[in-house]
Amino acid sequence: GGLQVVTSLDLPTQEYAQQAAREHLQEIAERYDAHNAAVVVLDAKTAEIRAMVGSLNYDDASIDGKVNMALAPRQPGSSFKPYVYATAFAQGYTPATMVMDVRTSFMDTYNQAPYVPENYSRNYHGPMLLRRALACSYNIPAVAVTQKVGAMRVVETAHAMGINTLNNPVYGLSVGLGSGEVSLLDHTFGFSVFANGGYMVGQPVSEERWKPGYRRLDPVAIVKVTDAQGKVLDEYREPQRQQVIRPDVSYLVTDILSDNRARTPAFGADNPLTLPDRPVAAKTGTTNSFRDGWAMGYTPQYVVGVWVGNANYQQMKGGADGVRGLDRGDDLSGEADRRRH
Repeated sequence: GGLQVVTSLDLPTQEYAQQAAREHLQEIAERYDAHNAAVVVLDAKTAEIRAMVGSLNYDDASIDGKVNMALAPRQPGSSFKPYVYATAFAQGYTPATMVMDVRTSFMDTYNQAPYVPENYSRNYHGPMLLRRALACSYNIPAVAVTQKVGAMRVVETAHAMGINTLNNPVYGLSVGLGSGEVSLLDHTFGFSVFANGGYMVGQPVSEERWKPGYRRLDPVAIVKVTDAQGKVLDEYREPQRQQVIRPDVSYLVTDILSDNRARTPAFGADNPLTLPDRPVAAKTGTTNSFRDGWAMGYTPQYVVGVWVGNANYQQMKGGADGVRGLDRGDDLSGEADRRRH
């Protein structure tokens, strides 16, 4: 009918994201048995989607190429932990709060049996500050913090920050390790709140779609629609802005996720989670049996989310974690919880 729709996609950014994803999978496909990837790039200040790669090849049935993995719910693993620590900081905990990384049997009202998580390395590191616990992505401290602040409080934080999944009435402690499923787009949008100092930007969620406790704004995909005569039918002029977590809470999470010294004990000083010319905060995630690898990061300008794996849940080979085998500190969610959720 002559409608003209202008999207938020930036073609050079989209092409670069597609190329980077393809080149990366070519490097790791045989080694890790990983055959698909998804990428989301958001403008941090406007919430406009600058790039969205849903799969490497839409027409490749062998990788379920028609499934948009940027929208498909998957377990985020340890990349979910910033929501846990944001909840804790909002309740008065600080990066200097002490936590124990020792073998612990947690009583979890959601499960009949005690919950005994393990770190990725299967090692324990004793007493430590929350700063190191998050930066090094140790599992046991994250579960301990989840227990202290309340698993459902963590879910509430995630909902407010942009996660539209996690719709079970009750979640157990494993949710703090990313056992619940989220979409890459939602997850990237959630991290944009950290990038914006605790504020969410975007376009309003319609009243008929909004659910209490969930986000009030959405990322932006369409910026303008005109009819055959050039009359503007819809236009995204500027983002709305709402505070969803306190600025000091956002600052603390960003400060830890950009603290390379704090994560050095687990990742090494020379790791891929830094940029040479600008500040960057980053968090990775790996799920049980290496089914999903995540890398989430943001600068003041952009928020980027990356997922690598197989759309059919086929597990990758050991070592296929969030930073391609270098993520020694990142941790796995429980297999039993993957089945349950």
